[in-house]
Amino acid sequence: MESEIRSADASTVVESTDDDVLIRLDSDFSEDGSYGTRTLTVTKSTISIVELSGVRSLFMPLSSVKSARNEPLVGGGRMEIATKSGEIVPVISYSLTLAAKFSEAARGIEQLAKGEELLIKLKEEKLRCEKCDRLLPERDGVCPACLHRGKTMLRIGQFLVPYRAQAISLAILSFATTVLSLAIPMVQGSLIDNVLRPQHNVTLLLKLMAVWLGILALSSILQVLNGRLIAFLAGHIAADLRSAVYRSIEFLQLTFFDKKQVGAIAARVTSDTDRVWGFLVEGVPFLLLNGLTILGVIGFLFWTNALLAACILVPVPIVIGIGAFFWKPMSQMFHRVSQKTARFHMHLNESLHGIRVVKAFAKEDLEFGKFRHRNHELRDAGVSVDTRWYTVFGAMTFFTSLGALIQWTVGGMMVVSGKLTLGEFWRVSAYLALVYGPLQWFSAVNQWFSRAMAGAERIFEVMDTESESYGQRGSHRDIVGEVEFTNVRFGYDKSNPVLKRITFTAKPGEMIGLVGKSGAGKSTTINLLCRFYEPDAGEIRIDGVDYRDIALQDLRGQIGIVLQEPFLFNGSIAENIAYGKPGAPFEEVIEAAKAANAHNFILAKPDGYDSMVGEKGSKLSGGERQRISIARAILHNPRILILDEATSSVDVETEKQIQEALGRLIQGRTTFAIAHRLSTLRNASRLIVLEKGEIAEIGTHEELMNKEGVFHALVQTQTAINEIVGIGAGS
Repeated sequence: MESEIRSADASTVVESTDDDVLIRLDSDFSEDGSYGTRTLTVTKSTISIVELSGVRSLFMPLSSVKSARNEPLVGGGRMEIATKSGEIVPVISYSLTLAAKFSEAARGIEQLAKGEELLIKLKEEKLRCEKCDRLLPERDGVCPACLHRGKTMLRIGQFLVPYRAQAISLAILSFATTVLSLAIPMVQGSLIDNVLRPQHNVTLLLKLMAVWLGILALSSILQVLNGRLIAFLAGHIAADLRSAVYRSIEFLQLTFFDKKQVGAIAARVTSDTDRVWGFLVEGVPFLLLNGLTILGVIGFLFWTNALLAACILVPVPIVIGIGAFFWKPMSQMFHRVSQKTARFHMHLNESLHGIRVVKAFAKEDLEFGKFRHRNHELRDAGVSVDTRWYTVFGAMTFFTSLGALIQWTVGGMMVVSGKLTLGEFWRVSAYLALVYGPLQWFSAVNQWFSRAMAGAERIFEVMDTESESYGQRGSHRDIVGEVEFTNVRFGYDKSNPVLKRITFTAKPGEMIGLVGKSGAGKSTTINLLCRFYEPDAGEIRIDGVDYRDIALQDLRGQIGIVLQEPFLFNGSIAENIAYGKPGAPFEEVIEAAKAANAHNFILAKPDGYDSMVGEKGSKLSGGERQRISIARAILHNPRILILDEATSSVDVETEKQIQEALGRLIQGRTTFAIAHRLSTLRNASRLIVLEKGEIAEIGTHEELMNKEGVFHALVQTQTAINEIVGIGAGS
């Protein structure tokens, strides 16, 4: 072996060019196990490890490779290569963050060693922001500090497009309201200068009061119209936002749900959308109205007295500067509050869904402790952001108060010297409140806006995540039922494949039993067949066609599945049976229930088929839920039927009845069955025995028993256990 594998001398330098390199991947561990950089380099003929200095520390020809694998270690892993001579060669170590990529690299080495085409995906996961180098909230996520808020606002604004007429009307009303608010100080100034003087002009007083009354009446009408428009926009935009997010969630791949908890996803449809539409419908009009007010007031101030206006507006740039300086830090703090809120909802949702388990183990105090921890995290984050906010608000209040101090000092001197009338002074004072009031609350809008941006980011993350390809329609729609797996490899975690080199063919009408210990890959095989996930390598064909060329709706529309844990929706029994075929005649619902041996127990219910099943079918027993889910699959009338432990939740007598019904049902359909009791697969056309993600045996029940291999051992073990617990031999 020394001629095939060798450690390089310190003088050995890599000679391969970039054109020769097929795989190049950096590790984060050095040879002695400390943090450092080493590079795996694979060419068409060699594998080598290159140190940071450029020295090649390991070299071996690709022709000597039999297989490559990744060995999990504490906090990381190690790639190992098995040579054709039987030697196991440790190649390179890495941390857990690189496990998926080194798993792909190992698969690529095997492909090259076998002379196959190199088909791997070394996707670079982003852990830090490329701009500011901050840790991202989630892998491949969006950096809240570098989020382009202008683009986000434009995108949020698209939800206003269907209601552009109402939005334009709201803008016009805001402008009119602004004009009216500026008119009142003019009336008050005239009242002081021309009425409250010694001559007491009563006629002018009545005229000014009439004008003031008209302004108030018109302002009230505009306020009512403005409120109605806001109510209309709030309701419709909130509904549109929730619908858009929910629809996006429904069409996401299951890999998204594997990474997220239900509570966090639900929060995006509820609290995050509330923040966005709240700012869009209430925050934007606030900005518009007060922005116009400030511009109008500044104009009137300079028209009244330019010198006084210039003096009292000196603090304005300071107030704006404070708001701008704390804008980004406050935004990041609001984002952290959003994260803590999501985690709080996740735990709350999980604990409520698992309340039966909590009570069964008397762990109420334990769950309360977890809840209190999340609650305190949310409390601390909220206190932190509110403390910062009130500090900023206090500073802004101080500087806005300086405006009033300057006005009374400079303006008072002008009134005393006769350069300014008392009415003009009052007018400036009223306008000053209209300027500094909104400026103070613009910092509140910053809080409002930051929360909305954090919510929008989380919403758009869902909407931008790649969805299942329902819109891609293939040329094949009608399925006969032939299923072919060819060298299929798949892992939920790419660094730990669950299925390896799975190859088999199921002919139309066959019943295929999937057998193996827990974790062998039975349910994963079914998940791939339903295209809940797609294989990392290899191919799955339906009727000779790559199943990715068949539209998802067409594919799943002809697959019926009974899950290991039956799920029922909170509705009537009839509605649940008809779920796969909405609008089905009641007679067909009854026939499906009879086929699943569910008809009799349904009729025994007080309301029969109209009986409500409760949340997740909580009002029914496990066996009843399972039979209704079987009836649902039967009514669906699929070409491919999947039974994932379909009889695991029923007693022996009910199982016998269901097996008789299934025996009639599977005629003419391709059926895949996973069964807890191996004896129930006796009539299967063939059994596929899985062991550690690979096919160990294929054959009929009788053939595999006579072979006395893996399946025979499983049956013997189950028979022995059944005899011990008094069930009796099952094979």
